[in-house]
Amino acid sequence: MNNPLTPKRHRLATAILSGLILSGLVTLSGCNSSNDQTPVAQNPPPQTNPQLTLGQTTFRYETFGNQGFWTQAMQLPQGLAAAGVTPLAALSLGLNVNAAALSSDTAKALTDALAKIQAGADPKTTVLNDPGVTLALINEGAVIGVVPFAADGSRKPLGSDPDYNPKDTLDLSRGDSVGVSCALCHARTDNSVVPAGFAKMPGSVGLEVDGPAANGLDFGNIVAASGNPRAYLPMYQLAFAALGGASAANQAGYAGIKDDTNAEVRTYLTGSNAQGKRYYPVDGFDAFPDGVNNVAEIPPFYRTDLTAPWGHSGFDTDLNDFNNIVYVLGLDPTILATAPGKQILEGLAGGVGDEIYNRYVAVLDDSGLQGKYPFVQSAATGKGFLGYQVDQSKLEALTAYTDQLQSPRAPTDLDAAMVSRGQQVFDQNCTTCHAASASAPVSSDIVPFAQLYPSFSPTVLAPRQAPLSDVIISTDNGPDPSYYNELTVFNASVRADTVGFAVPLLAGLDGQTKFLHDLSISGTTTTDALNMLLDPTRGSGAQHPFYITDAGDRAAITEYLRSRETK
Repeated sequence: MNNPLTPKRHRLATAILSGLILSGLVTLSGCNSSNDQTPVAQNPPPQTNPQLTLGQTTFRYETFGNQGFWTQAMQLPQGLAAAGVTPLAALSLGLNVNAAALSSDTAKALTDALAKIQAGADPKTTVLNDPGVTLALINEGAVIGVVPFAADGSRKPLGSDPDYNPKDTLDLSRGDSVGVSCALCHARTDNSVVPAGFAKMPGSVGLEVDGPAANGLDFGNIVAASGNPRAYLPMYQLAFAALGGASAANQAGYAGIKDDTNAEVRTYLTGSNAQGKRYYPVDGFDAFPDGVNNVAEIPPFYRTDLTAPWGHSGFDTDLNDFNNIVYVLGLDPTILATAPGKQILEGLAGGVGDEIYNRYVAVLDDSGLQGKYPFVQSAATGKGFLGYQVDQSKLEALTAYTDQLQSPRAPTDLDAAMVSRGQQVFDQNCTTCHAASASAPVSSDIVPFAQLYPSFSPTVLAPRQAPLSDVIISTDNGPDPSYYNELTVFNASVRADTVGFAVPLLAGLDGQTKFLHDLSISGTTTTDALNMLLDPTRGSGAQHPFYITDAGDRAAITEYLRSRETK
């Protein structure tokens, strides 16, 4: 298979995109857009550096074998096909389409459809409402982060690749499969064809841009469409017999999955409480297999050289090891149903860990998967948090690649005087924790949880041996009782450090409408959400209770935060 970064492919991609642009379709960027459209710089092809080339390929297409999990265990492509998910539905779920990967036939079909929409046609009367087109986009490798494989295990060529066979289809009956890469959550497009926000859809079509979080990604609904979503059981909020039927989380009043059925799982993934709060929020992902609702903000993955430790909780100081955990556990947790996985669960959660193991083995066995897992190809090395690793050279290349990715560019319509005033306010009030410059390394210190949420009133569910923190849950009815969830099992105590949260990189924020790791501050625009975050009317007992009292200063610091970009 040809390297995806070859000049030949870039010429072909440019030609396809030129055809789309010449058709006038970029004028869609002004239609029905409710999102802030922040300029997003394209990733330059790192053709002169083999490690960066490998890193980009790893970021965009490497699965390390998790296509077995997503196709055989989760049955994701089967579920998408059975549900008749259309391109419109896919964009509504926050999925993004890389126009540079399209075959000429598919590009023309989309061009014709968008031209009809521009002329006034209902999108539902075009091929954008055809489920078959969704499968074609997946088969061409155009749905960012969704990676198709042939029956022989080789990754399929992109639709724009000279080796692509236009007669080929995604044929699961012959052994084709679909896996997931980093790019699903940590990439979007440059909005050059269909911008995010068109027809109120968060997904977009354009050239792939790696690093920014995929805004509006509804991972819960995507996973719920799988044929067998219970195969992801350790990643969900469970009710535990070992805790008397209780759940080790407090999330939107959800009681926890008890019987491990697909119906229960889908309710958790797609349902909401009486106030309309989702159990599995949009823009979030639960990366930890501990039976706790850890759904947290999907962070950006650019200038990773400036940030550490890793995970919102800062439980890992090594980015290579953190990425390895995501691949070996987060994107295929079936290693937990093996003897080494049982040891991991017992070490972290004792009797609750045993229960997760036993329930998960039962689910996988009932799904007919005995002897087929784990699917991700890792080796026992005894190194890192897990002691099992995927290809180290690819992890190192991935880190090198994300280290040099830049944040999205700041908007061009900012008020310079307000930005200057806002920087002064920021320097005076925020630099105890946050770096003064967006291009400076963030502090490696963990901010203690008690500073970030004074109203927290925990109850110990299960003691753990030092240096691990006890498993605790908040029973208060304060502003955000679920704020601790991500720290319940996986936190910096695993490396004998403080229980709290790591300091984020404040860069490329414009276009983001939710803040704090649990997405608890939500607005209609970036300005609105930041103003809410910094407004003292939230109260001294709220999560992240650090405020700017003066309304003018608050407006200025909001303008400044929108201006921060890496260089």
